Amino acid sequence: MKWEQALNETDDPIDRVKALMGAQLGQIVATPALPMLLFSRELNVGNEDLRAAFRGLLMKFQALIVAELARGQDAGSLRREVVPEDAAVLLTSLVQGMAIRWSLGARNFSLIGEGKRLLDVQLRLLAAKED
Repeated sequence: MKWEQALNETDDPIDRVKALMGAQLGQIVATPALPMLLFSRELNVGNEDLRAAFRGLLMKFQALIVAELARGQDAGSLRREVVPEDAAVLLTSLVQGMAIRWSLGARNFSLIGEGKRLLDVQLRLLAAKED
């Protein structure tokens, strides 16, 4: 899976978060129907097994992000007062929001480029303060 490949690219926790997010955005670009599927009647009403599978994937992705954010805190790169689980929800929400905006906007911008730009903004907000 692309997430494992992303994690194998580096040992730095911040770079691993960036790689995970980039891999997820890349998967969406490769499967442009994915964002609309997430809001489909089939997924949300008609198929509990499919919904559970998607929820499981989201939880796995968030867990990978949580682990890297916690490693970043341990390394002193990220603020300790931010709960890693909360920050992971913010980052996964960034992916979801970007994907919906990209889909509804007729894919008129680079999802990966814009996603990486906004991820950098969020990571700067999460960065440990320098003395």
